[in-house]
Amino acid sequence: MNCLVTGATGFIGNAITKRLAKEGNVVYALIHNKKPEKYEKNVEYIKCDLTKPSTLKKLPKKIDIVIHCAAIVKDYGPKDLFYNVNVEGTKNLVNACKKYKLKRFLFISHMGYELEKKYSYYNITKKIAEKYLNEKYQNDGFPVVIIIPGNVYGPGATTWVLRPLESIKTNKIALINNGQGIFLHTYIDNLIDALITAINEPKAIGQTINVTDGDHSITWGKYLNDLAKIMGKKPINKNFSKKTGMIIAKTMMYLYKIFNFQPWVTPLVVSIFSNDKTVSIKKAEKILNYKPKINYEKGMKEVEEWIKHKRLSF
Repeated sequence: MNCLVTGATGFIGNAITKRLAKEGNVVYALIHNKKPEKYEKNVEYIKCDLTKPSTLKKLPKKIDIVIHCAAIVKDYGPKDLFYNVNVEGTKNLVNACKKYKLKRFLFISHMGYELEKKYSYYNITKKIAEKYLNEKYQNDGFPVVIIIPGNVYGPGATTWVLRPLESIKTNKIALINNGQGIFLHTYIDNLIDALITAINEPKAIGQTINVTDGDHSITWGKYLNDLAKIMGKKPINKNFSKKTGMIIAKTMMYLYKIFNFQPWVTPLVVSIFSNDKTVSIKKAEKILNYKPKINYEKGMKEVEEWIKHKRLSF
């Protein structure tokens, strides 16, 4: 099949690009400013800006599958930036795909389980894009499948491996509520398995499907301290209640807006680290026959081996 992947230099986008190419598909990888660390064989890389419809004229003549991973994925930043990329960029991409007879349009969204909404422009704009895509499905039969992963980790993961490692290294990390929040871990290979199945499963069209490893026994305290152990660091001893953490985070957001002070903790992070909600993957199991192959222990072993192989210095 002819597959188009947006956000192909991101963690998820790069992983699905490699899997699709490995399985013999024709893959077109959309990139923006960031170049891939490695250019994959049998993949054509196309530089585009989803916020500028004119650049989407570069898209190939035939596309069967779109996997839309591109997004502004941050816990703070200008609201307009999130909206322009995550909402308007999605609309521009859908409009550019009108010339195709798409079999599937996979949209990678966000769990949105956080209680703190005010500063979560990432979550807000993802949900707006979801609403737009669902309306396109209902009104036009647009073949969308919305996949909502949990906290995606694995070798090379930016958000949930590299950033925590850097925070642990600089001692700019703290547990919230003694680290008792639930880590909705989602190993990258498990997520990619679900995406590949969703591409080929007709029953997935029009569905919104949660994908995690299905294990709610791992806390943020365990995960972050496991990373600290891999780095040879002592257990994390800083701890705040959620209330205190939120006060600190909102103060930092105020300083960011007034003085452009870069916060080391945000309301979104506090909400995620104190998460007490579980997420059902029954729909993924039923529709996609989803069975996570890699559990937490195996996943963390892979992360540890990757860190040692890369000889990351901490």
